Amino acid sequence: MRKVYTFAGLTFALALTFSLTTAAQTSSTESKRQASPEQSPADYAGNMHRDRVGERLKWLSQQLNLTEDQKKQLKPILAGEFKQMRVVGADASLTQEQKREKMMQIHEASRPQVQAILTPEQQQKFAQMKEEAKERRGEEKDKVQSEHQPPQ
Repeated sequence: MRKVYTFAGLTFALALTFSLTTAAQTSSTESKRQASPEQSPADYAGNMHRDRVGERLKWLSQQLNLTEDQKKQLKPILAGEFKQMRVVGADASLTQEQKREKMMQIHEASRPQVQAILTPEQQQKFAQMKEEAKERRGEEKDKVQSEHQPPQ
């Protein structure tokens, strides 16, 4: 029974996170779309995709102090990763858990390509960032589990 509560809690947390992220992106991109109403839906989707790649690249650049050459090399890797994730996210035949697993696999598959571009110091910082993210996810999962445990 505890596994059912754990799974339900994780599914709820994932759905909530996804809906909040989507709502935030929608509100920020709607203002951009209103600024250029002549854009076709395909252009709009492409721009939103580029914006996410740009945001991730900017964040990585700030965290790892990337050079311009490294940014140029990372951009197509990140774009490919986001493109694959978008396809998985749109696959109605998959459950949320399956989508999350596939997206994690995509992310992990691109990791060696990213690391090959980084200096040893940047690789160390990148590994540290991954561990910190894993710890945060663990804390969030523990919090969700404790909130959804039945009273004893």
